[in-house]
Amino acid sequence: MLTPDEKKTELKDWLKKTVLDPNVVQQTLGISADHINPEVLLEASKKLIKINKLEVEPDNRDDIRFNTFHGLEDFVTEHVEKDAGHVQARARMKMQQKKDLSWLHAGFFSPQIRSIIAGGSQLSQNIEGHNPIDNFDVSTKVTKLGPGGIPGIDAVPDESRQVNSSYFGFLDPFRISETKTVGVDHRFAHNVIKGRDNKIYRLVLNKEKKPVWVDHEELLRSKVGIPEY
Repeated sequence: MLTPDEKKTELKDWLKKTVLDPNVVQQTLGISADHINPEVLLEASKKLIKINKLEVEPDNRDDIRFNTFHGLEDFVTEHVEKDAGHVQARARMKMQQKKDLSWLHAGFFSPQIRSIIAGGSQLSQNIEGHNPIDNFDVSTKVTKLGPGGIPGIDAVPDESRQVNSSYFGFLDPFRISETKTVGVDHRFAHNVIKGRDNKIYRLVLNKEKKPVWVDHEELLRSKVGIPEY
């Protein structure tokens, strides 16, 4: 049995291991924190009370600053690190039994990769390739549906289907879905790419009129001028 002081220490250690996005915490609570602490809990409670009293508006949960963007390379890494299908566990067992690599054949680890591309995931999409424009269209597609996101169409809230001002300059306002996936299926705008840090970057001109890539969080915090053509 733990004493009250030991319980407090265990709780503090557990809270320190939690992970928060400091940029999101700064935007929503006005403080800087990368894990849960008493200040975060206090400020979050204050804001919830103010929202309940209709003193402040709730944060826009569909704001692009609250999103991270993931591609094939991220899912491959995740499947390997978390050992999808327990392929690595079977490999360890084989090594313990055989004491050599005679059991290792070509394609032993392929199921982990194949499950992403052709495993029936909502994120995989077959392309017939008859029209080159289709290939380009799919390569710029971004969706909130699938593993790690919204589980299905019925779970999409109505407010997520509305126009979101934070999408301006990052997601194409014209190429949108005309089906039930409206508001959750989008296409990247021109000169927008995904970075390795799971942010999206847009090519803009800095003060010296030189082109630079800026991530969506920094760009949405900055003052941006729109040129007149």
